[in-house]
Amino acid sequence: MAVRRIIVLVESQYQELELWYPLLRLREAGIEAKLVGINVEETFYGRHGFPARAEMAISLINARDFDGVIIPGGFAPDYLRRLPVVLNLVREFYQGGKLVAAISRGPWVLVSADIVRGKRIAGLVSIKDDVNNAGGDFTDLPVMVDGNIITAQGPDYLPFFMEEVLYFLWQNKLCLDRPSPDGWLTDTTGNTVLLSQLCRGKAGVILFFDSVFSPQGTQMLPSYLSLKEEIEKKKGILIPISSDTFFAQREFIEQNNLPFPLWSDSSAQVIKAFGVWDRSYLARWAAFLVDRQGFLRYGEDCPGGDLDNLPGFRRKLESILG
Repeated sequence: MAVRRIIVLVESQYQELELWYPLLRLREAGIEAKLVGINVEETFYGRHGFPARAEMAISLINARDFDGVIIPGGFAPDYLRRLPVVLNLVREFYQGGKLVAAISRGPWVLVSADIVRGKRIAGLVSIKDDVNNAGGDFTDLPVMVDGNIITAQGPDYLPFFMEEVLYFLWQNKLCLDRPSPDGWLTDTTGNTVLLSQLCRGKAGVILFFDSVFSPQGTQMLPSYLSLKEEIEKKKGILIPISSDTFFAQREFIEQNNLPFPLWSDSSAQVIKAFGVWDRSYLARWAAFLVDRQGFLRYGEDCPGGDLDNLPGFRRKLESILG
């Protein structure tokens, strides 16, 4: 299931590459991406005549229901920036700390939404004066990340732009009290199972760790035996997950006589869905609590691996185990 939801704004005279590349790249990564225009099912034509049909109407979008917005370039931003409903929505995403991404002329919308003040902004040189006059700091760098605003010069830099967009989404914390993300995991015998199947009807701890090869992994993993036994007494489950191959995890279990299973997410599908993917291409140490209905009730990074020292962890664990 998709746990990240992004809207991509579309209007007449959009730049084709700057719309379709991000849209398809998001969907490829398992993110729900919707084309949003003034009217649902209205067809807009790009600068080279390629059609794009809006899947949702801007007036029906609530920023609380999505994780961010991408604004492609072309001349479409000049139309979008004139619409109060667009500016209010972009402003809500920004104020909520959610992703606001724009490319080439896309930052025009950010200027009109009055959110570039004090921000470094990349884009086509033709928007430089607009950005600077609005209190922003125009940069000639290909891609710029400033807080939750990600901007880029143009289509030549789409791969780098989307790398930053996806990293922002993958390292961004999940909202609690929503269904847990799902995805395939592999046990140490090579069998695959959905995370939702492991958790079905059970409350428990989903623990992400960097690697069985790391000093912290080698030290901390055996120490979770007492936690595992405590959880299982109340019919819960402990699910430790890393991006190690299942061969590596099996070897670690055998060498250390580890009396509980580890789960491999070598594709990082689940790790990314939980927002704990790191630039080192490993999971960050983090703990999540899932109740028996499959809803996330707690989530925190734990760099030291010491769960008992996480604020509120024990209290919430006891609450969901009952």
